[in-house]
Amino acid sequence: MKTLRTIFSALFLLAVVHVSAQEKYEIVDGAGYLVLSGKSNTSSWILKSNQLKGDAQMIMNGDILQHLSRVIVNIDANTIANPENKRMTKKAQSTLLTDDNPVVTFFAYGFSKVNEGPLEMHGNLYMAGKNVDLIFKFTTRMQEDVVWIVGEANTKFSDFGLEAPTDFGGAVQCKDEIKIEVQLPLTKATDIR
Repeated sequence: MKTLRTIFSALFLLAVVHVSAQEKYEIVDGAGYLVLSGKSNTSSWILKSNQLKGDAQMIMNGDILQHLSRVIVNIDANTIANPENKRMTKKAQSTLLTDDNPVVTFFAYGFSKVNEGPLEMHGNLYMAGKNVDLIFKFTTRMQEDVVWIVGEANTKFSDFGLEAPTDFGGAVQCKDEIKIEVQLPLTKATDIR
């Protein structure tokens, strides 16, 4: 019994040390972005927002990511737009049900590396009132005091229970596939006292 208590105490201490070694990083305002892109029967389309808020819990060893326990990103859905095409923006925001679901949230937990390939982050995207599990392939780099997480994932309108948008009476039809790209600049959070 004493041996079992010693083992549990050691495991608890190890867990406490590991959790306390993680640091909180926050997204740099206005520097990151989310891009949704795809194709239609006539052209490619793109929507973008740089209004990201959120943070990450991770351990950096110099400029190398050692551990990433979570990332949370919130985006005002009404900022996801194509500034060069107001009609597309209006159609996209209608399709994404932004009036009823004004926030898009990405929550990721942990990462893995497949052979020498990119890192993979498992997560959940809440958009248009529905949660969809995704796997983001991503890379990290350090630039001055900013950790950049750059990732991408593929999903579909139908994964969110949405019809791919159409326009001009059905003459323009978007394909179901959506590519999601994120660029997250993160700096170590400072304690405000």
